[in-house]
Amino acid sequence: MADFEPKIVSKEELSRISADVNPEELLLFDDHCLNVHYESKVLIEAKEPGSPWVVTKDLKTGERAEIMDCTSQNWTLALGFAHPDVNYAVSEQMKRLTHVKSSVVSPARAKFSNKLAELVPGRLKGGRVHINNSGGSLALEAAIKLALVASKNADQILVFRGGYHGNTLAMLTASQPIHTVTRFRPFGIDCFVRVPQPYCYRCMWNYKNGLYGNRDPQCNLECFNLVKEYLQGLSSRKLAGVVLELCQAAGGHIPFPPEFLVKLREVCDEEKILIIYDESQTAVWRTGKYFSLTEKYEKELGIDLSPDMMCFTKAIGGGFPLGAMIASPKIKKRFSPSEDHTTFSNTPIGLTAGLALIKVIEKGKINENCEERGKQITKRLKELQEKYDVIGDIRGPGLFIGIELVKNKESREPFSELLQEMLAEGIRQNIFFGPSMPYLTGTGKIIRHNLIKIKPPLVITEEDADYICDKFESVLKASLHNLATK
Repeated sequence: MADFEPKIVSKEELSRISADVNPEELLLFDDHCLNVHYESKVLIEAKEPGSPWVVTKDLKTGERAEIMDCTSQNWTLALGFAHPDVNYAVSEQMKRLTHVKSSVVSPARAKFSNKLAELVPGRLKGGRVHINNSGGSLALEAAIKLALVASKNADQILVFRGGYHGNTLAMLTASQPIHTVTRFRPFGIDCFVRVPQPYCYRCMWNYKNGLYGNRDPQCNLECFNLVKEYLQGLSSRKLAGVVLELCQAAGGHIPFPPEFLVKLREVCDEEKILIIYDESQTAVWRTGKYFSLTEKYEKELGIDLSPDMMCFTKAIGGGFPLGAMIASPKIKKRFSPSEDHTTFSNTPIGLTAGLALIKVIEKGKINENCEERGKQITKRLKELQEKYDVIGDIRGPGLFIGIELVKNKESREPFSELLQEMLAEGIRQNIFFGPSMPYLTGTGKIIRHNLIKIKPPLVITEEDADYICDKFESVLKASLHNLATK
C-alpha cells in the first residue's frame, strides 16, 4: 500500500490545519464555542513523540511553553502524547479502512475483543465484548441494558455517592449530582437508587484511623450493613444491578475496602443482582503492574472480586476514542440489533490504537515502570506529609494518585481554596495537576472540592517523577503563600 498522497489540497495546506492557531481564529472560537468552560492553554504538539510533555500556547498572550502533564489529558494518554508505535499502527489502519458500520467484523474488532477477553480477571475471563467510540457512558449504558435484559422483572440500579459514570442524560443520573450547576433534569430518575460510598478517611461512623485508602482496624463495616438493606429489598423496586468504581476517581480516589466487596458479592449472588464495575480510570495498568485494579486485588490479596460486567474507556483506546464493556460468559443473553448499535460504535481506528497500546505496554514492561514510579512519587509525598499540615491523606496505587488537602490534620476540614490555587499555580510553573469533582449542597454550597491528582502517563522516567515531586512542593509552597497574602 502506498503512503498518503493528497489529491486535491496541498500537503502544506493540510499540514497547517493542526500546526498552529492564530489570534484571530481564537477570538472567533470564543464567539462560536457553546461550552462555557475551556482551559487557558491551547495544546499544540508533543514535545517529542511519546512524551509526557506537551507544547502549549496561551490563549491570551500567545506565549509558548512546555508543560509536564500530570493529567494525561483526563487520564487517557497512558503512553504520552503522539506515541510513535500507536500512530504507526493507526496510519496503517487508515490506509485500509477508517470506518465500518456497527454490524461489520474488521480484523481490529476481532483481535481487540479476543485480547480483552484474555486480559480480564476472574469470572470475566473469556467473556463477551461490547465496543463503542464514545467512552464510559455508553459502556456503562450497555452494561445496564444487559443487566435489564438478563434480570427477571428487575429495573432499578444501585449506585454510590461520589460515583462518576458519565455525562449522557441517563448516566448523569447515575453519577454524583452537581446541584445548581446542572440546570436540567436528567433522565431515568426513577431507575437509580443512591447509597453512601465507604470513605475510610471520612467515615460516617466516626472511625478516625482510616488512612492511605485503608480502613480503621476497629471498623466493623457498618457501611456495608446499610447497603445490604437496599440490596435485600429497601429499594423501591427490584434491583437488576449494582454499579461502582472499585476506587472512585472523580469522586476523590476513594477505594472500596476489599472486605466490603466480598460481602457485596455474597449478597448479590443470593439476590441475583448483577455487579458492574466501572474501571474506566483504574484499568489499563494505571494502578500498577496489573491490567485492572480487580486483577491487582486477585493477585495480591488472593481473593476473586471480579464482577459480572466491567467497563473501560480512557486509556483503553491508546489516545483515540474508545469504550468497551465485557460481560461474564455466564451471562447467556446477547443484544439484538434494536437493543444496541450506533453509527460509529465499531471504529477500526480506535480498536487498532487500543491493540497497539496493549502491545507496547506488554513488550515494553511499562506496567512495571508504572508500579515503580508510583511508589517513588508516593514515598516522596508521604515525606512531604510530615512537613506540611495541609496534606491530609494520600491515596493510590500506581500512577493513580490523589492527595487530599485539609486545613488541619486533626479536623480534616477540606481545604478547597488550596486546590484551586494549586491548579492555577501549577500552570504558572509549567505543570498540569488534576482536580477532583466538587460535592455541592442543593443550594450550590461547596461541601468538598479538595483532592489534587497526580496521574501522569505511565511512561514517565525516574527523573520525570523527581521533577513532579519537586514541582508539587514548589506549587504547594507558592499556593499557601498566595492564599496567605490575599
